[in-house]
Amino acid sequence: MNDEKWLVVGTDARMKVLAKRLSDGKRTVYYKNVNEWDEELNKTVLAFHPHFVVLPIHPLEIKVQNVLGLSDAIIFSGKLNDSWEKILNDNELHFYLEDESFIWYNAVLTAEAFVSTFYNTKRAIQGKKFIITGFGRVAKMTANILRNIGAEVSIAVRSNVQLNEAKAFRYEAIDLKDVGDIEGDFFINTIPAKWLDEQFNKKISMPIYDLASYPGCLQDGVHRNNYEFLPALPGKFFPEDAGNVLYESIVGQLRRRNSC
Repeated sequence: MNDEKWLVVGTDARMKVLAKRLSDGKRTVYYKNVNEWDEELNKTVLAFHPHFVVLPIHPLEIKVQNVLGLSDAIIFSGKLNDSWEKILNDNELHFYLEDESFIWYNAVLTAEAFVSTFYNTKRAIQGKKFIITGFGRVAKMTANILRNIGAEVSIAVRSNVQLNEAKAFRYEAIDLKDVGDIEGDFFINTIPAKWLDEQFNKKISMPIYDLASYPGCLQDGVHRNNYEFLPALPGKFFPEDAGNVLYESIVGQLRRRNSC
């Protein structure tokens, strides 16, 4: 396709980097630094007629009665809610959060960004014990970098597969239901579900850093002071690197699409 038209939407700093990377002689790129779909964005799309639209990781809030101008566009997105799934029901959709390349490189950046966040507390990592819930990509990368710095790491998981996987990597590993019974210095959640209820809240006294995606691990009605929700760390700490990872993911998906 010659003179491709791209619309990139989102307030995450990586989106601006992505827009710059996409801009070349064969692409015209329009970047909108907004977190909602409003009437102005409707007018922009109707005037621009993009062939490709990149939406942010989390669904944009819809501020119009009808989202216009996307019927013929190929969509790249992180996640869609029910409203957006209905709107884009007939579009060709690609999810970069399901692309293995994006997932792993984003996990590496998330782990490194957490370390940067932690150092802002003026506390050392070496010699501390971190309890990490989950053993997906972010948990694996975070556990690895913390252990390499000199921390003790324990893994708490819900599945028997992840329990044994963590043991194979020589971590102390326990079932999530027992996580309130072990001691540590700091607690890191990577499970993208509201599992931390009031019973867990009473047992876990250490500071909690939540690296999972929205809405985090706290169940509704659970409140605590030493809890910090840290979504989208790569875009906040390493926008250039995170934007490049997103660019490579999207270009790779397009390459695979065009070769089929």
